Amino acid sequence: MRPARGHGRGARRRTSVVVACVVALAAASVRAARLDLGFEAVGTGGLPVGWTVDDEDRGLVAVDSTVALEGLRSLRIEGDGREGAARAVLRIAPPDVEGNRLRITVRVKTEGVQGRAAPWVRLESDAGLLYVDRMSGAGASGTSDWTDYAIDAPVLEAATRLELGLMLSGRGTAWFDEIAIEGFDTRTLPAPSPAARRYVERALELIRDNSMMRDSIDWPSYRAGVLAQARGAATSADTYLALRYALARLGDHHSYLLAPDRASVLDLAPVSNARTGRPPVEPRGARLAGDVAYLSVPGFAGGSHGEQVALAERLQSLVRELDRPPICGWIVDLRRNSGGNLWPMLAGIGPLVGEGEAAAAAYPGGRRVPLWYRDGKAGLGDYVQLRVRGEPYRLARRAPIAVLLGPRTASSAEILAIALRGGPDRRSFGEPTRGVSTGTRTYTLSDGAALVLAVAATTDRNGAVHTGPILPDEPVANRGLSTPLAEQTDVQAALRWLHARCANLDDGIRSGAPVADRLEGQNEADRLL
Repeated sequence: MRPARGHGRGARRRTSVVVACVVALAAASVRAARLDLGFEAVGTGGLPVGWTVDDEDRGLVAVDSTVALEGLRSLRIEGDGREGAARAVLRIAPPDVEGNRLRITVRVKTEGVQGRAAPWVRLESDAGLLYVDRMSGAGASGTSDWTDYAIDAPVLEAATRLELGLMLSGRGTAWFDEIAIEGFDTRTLPAPSPAARRYVERALELIRDNSMMRDSIDWPSYRAGVLAQARGAATSADTYLALRYALARLGDHHSYLLAPDRASVLDLAPVSNARTGRPPVEPRGARLAGDVAYLSVPGFAGGSHGEQVALAERLQSLVRELDRPPICGWIVDLRRNSGGNLWPMLAGIGPLVGEGEAAAAAYPGGRRVPLWYRDGKAGLGDYVQLRVRGEPYRLARRAPIAVLLGPRTASSAEILAIALRGGPDRRSFGEPTRGVSTGTRTYTLSDGAALVLAVAATTDRNGAVHTGPILPDEPVANRGLSTPLAEQTDVQAALRWLHARCANLDDGIRSGAPVADRLEGQNEADRLL
């Protein structure tokens, strides 16, 4: 994404009208509305028609009738300095354009922005994410007049939804107006430079040799499409869109590219999400209803080996602290865990997973390699990937385990969920996961960029292959993770199940009071979380 100049206002207006017509015909959610991309149509709550806002961002996002580039209105987003960003999202069917790329142009004006204001784009199929560009740190900041910002995305036949987001991080105010979506064809551009072509060819070799989807690819057509997207590229950085297109075409919904700056950040310090670079979140433990141990396992990526070991040991320490009588059972919360490095998570909750094989990686050609936990060590096949220092913790007694899942549960968190499945004393609650439980491997390219490839599917202890979202044993719609634990419906369902199990155990643990009565001690747990 970059600031863009030279797109005439007349061309923007004509394109916006065409896209609005396509959206009105193709997107069921806005068929009855006259969606325009200049924010002239105002819906409920002062929001522009067709756009959605998260509950926590209501009041920060609204149509502004006092500031506009053209017409009478713009979209205003105010930043309050919270972690993350306030945003508005438009979800439409991908517009039918000529060419092999989309170019989305948004005009942005800012006042006192201590952060950045920018658009972002996602393309998704019915099976999951295909392509995303979050502008990689660029955007408008400080105080600036109306400026064009353009973001390109490939045309993908498999795409069924386009998400266009407008966001503001930090503090200040940003206005957005006059969005245009245009098509263009890279095949009119000159061939990539020799250096850029070599860079793309090397990436294609890595994909051909290692991708779990390699046997299903029509390689002549695939290669031609990737090189067409690379036309006009002079440097390796100019080819990144082509490489992201190549990964989207694989259809595994998990492979992605990290630019050198993002990849280098992972080497310096851990994050909670490798793609977004969000800061790490501490694992949390608490007692619920007096006799249920609650453990929240966050996502974790990057960092040094020592930092990875420290996370595993922190998780084992929490397990040790929580494993005291009376204990009816465990709740392992993976709802906020978007994945990352599996090994410190698996080593950390290994006492709950249990000794021995927990799952397996299934590679093309039928090769199966066990994933396991033993004696404080997490490993793959014959190799230890990570171990805790000193004596690993062992549970005082086995107890039922409830696992909380949701749409944010992804990647290695889904593998953890698979490792925690099986047997009458283990049950999952919540909503389907993201559906990217494949194992990945990272390949560093010549400029420091990282090609993260899905190389293997994941099987559970019974040999069942998981290729899509993990469905909870007991589906429960959640009212929102920002509400107190005691009010979260999936937490309540997990407590009911655990106490029902305890009531049937012949070990002195009894729990006959209603769940609502047992939640009286919840305030302490909510403060901890």
